[in-house]
Amino acid sequence: MPFPTSTGSRLILLTSVFTIISIFLLLRPSSLLPSLSGFSSSSSTKNTQFHSGSNPNKTYPVSEDAQNQFSGKRVAIIGAGASGSSAAFFMRRATRTLERRLGLEEDSGKGVGEIVVFEKEGYVGGRSTTVHPHSDERTIPQELGASIFVAANKNMMKAAKHFNLTLIDPSYGERGLGIWDGNQFLYSTSATDSTTSSWLDTARALMRYGPFSYTRTKSAVADLLKRFERLYDPAWLAQRGRVDSIEDFAETVGLGREFTTRTGEDWAKNVVKVSDRWMGEIMEGGTRVNYATDLNLIHALGAGVSLAASGASQVQGGNWQIFQNMLDDSKAKMHLGTEVVDIISSSKSDGNAPRFHIKTNRTELNDDEPFDVVFFAAPWYSSPIAEGITKSISEKIPHQKYVHLHVTYLTTTRRHPIPSFFGLPDDAYIPNTIITTGVTSRQQAVPPPRFQSISWHGETYPGSGEYAVKIFSLTRLPERFLVEMLGEEPSWLLRKEWNSYPQLRPLATYAPVEPVKGLQYLGAMESWVSTMETQTISAREAVARVVDGWWGLGQGECEAGLESWDWTC
Repeated sequence: MPFPTSTGSRLILLTSVFTIISIFLLLRPSSLLPSLSGFSSSSSTKNTQFHSGSNPNKTYPVSEDAQNQFSGKRVAIIGAGASGSSAAFFMRRATRTLERRLGLEEDSGKGVGEIVVFEKEGYVGGRSTTVHPHSDERTIPQELGASIFVAANKNMMKAAKHFNLTLIDPSYGERGLGIWDGNQFLYSTSATDSTTSSWLDTARALMRYGPFSYTRTKSAVADLLKRFERLYDPAWLAQRGRVDSIEDFAETVGLGREFTTRTGEDWAKNVVKVSDRWMGEIMEGGTRVNYATDLNLIHALGAGVSLAASGASQVQGGNWQIFQNMLDDSKAKMHLGTEVVDIISSSKSDGNAPRFHIKTNRTELNDDEPFDVVFFAAPWYSSPIAEGITKSISEKIPHQKYVHLHVTYLTTTRRHPIPSFFGLPDDAYIPNTIITTGVTSRQQAVPPPRFQSISWHGETYPGSGEYAVKIFSLTRLPERFLVEMLGEEPSWLLRKEWNSYPQLRPLATYAPVEPVKGLQYLGAMESWVSTMETQTISAREAVARVVDGWWGLGQGECEAGLESWDWTC
């Protein structure tokens, strides 16, 4: 049978459930990957060799510049979301590697003297943040943004384990899943998880979608993931060396123009070769819930990522704790509620990298000591500094359009939407996780669904009889909509609007990763793929460029009994 039938895998049958209410990427390490020829590290050519005491057969370069560096570098990070926090974390890890190789005490201050993080919001985590229903901390915190990650998201999973955080299983789809086109449910799973129900769901799916679409999609996604695996292979990374553009990054890993210059619809139809129903219902359901974008608009890589998830987890108490722990480990100096209003570059007459002065809305924090490097971990044009420093940039940074997402969180005593909301009789079965497709709207010129997804998230606390509900939409949902959906007033309501992720339209070029020498733009990768996991990778790649130039440190430098600074070994 091409479709899984066990209780635990019943929802995997649809593939789209891989994607419910999440922004994530499935990445898995592997040592069975082809090496990449033609690329070499661009580390400094003047090196001495460090001989590891734990593995005397291994030697790694420490540049003469690193040995002759008498004072610690000063690092500024603008933004304390996933990428900014990861940049601080990996920078500190790289510094400790340097210190160990030079025989210095950990956190001696010679490699990096100070890491300073500026965050305009009053919290850490960026798009990963939680809320308590009724503002009552006795209730279970609910993820307001990036909700889950999966077992193969290596950096996220490793961080959870490293920081002794507890992972829990998100409570989605407990009463089944449905695909809504704005007029009718095109497909629904059963309300129960019994073996009989699983077999019935499988049989109905086979009848609707045919026997080959699932297996072809699974094969195509597996090929995509195999390419992603290279990003965690230390031997592959060491041979590849540093990359200085997203174009090179994407092409070397095998996920460049082949995937990003075509739409997801074109990829599904002409490469994966799935049925029209599978493409329009299952695959588009995935792209709409993950990136609020129809399959005919999103690029193929975004579509593939939307289907590449299983084994969903989240951190008990909130995923933001991963990023808070990264910052704590980095020993960064934090300035929350602080907006950077200007970055002033001071060029050096000797031709070396410039240094930077940071000006903020809190004048008491502005000092005369410059920073050696700046990691810009926010959308470029969302900051008031962008216009000023852009004058120093020779390569234009394109305006990236973002999806303006409305998140509606509420609580109710209802266990699922009422049938009349969908024009069904009172005794009709209604699932409590609903994803949507716009294919009917496009084909028949009728209005599309008013929401991207609706999901029930379990009780607000055990035994409360009150359930948390999360709705994604592209417009504000009026109170009347909510009452009609529930058949009652919500017992609590919270609305959040934000530019959640880029519009992943087909493209071939990206923003520069270093628009000004010494300033690393972590958001350059966002239009390639936007996930919590890939933000950690963007940070890792940026730190790799910096420490390669400063000290000759590379990626994938494995030493027996020791973790590498980049977490690849």
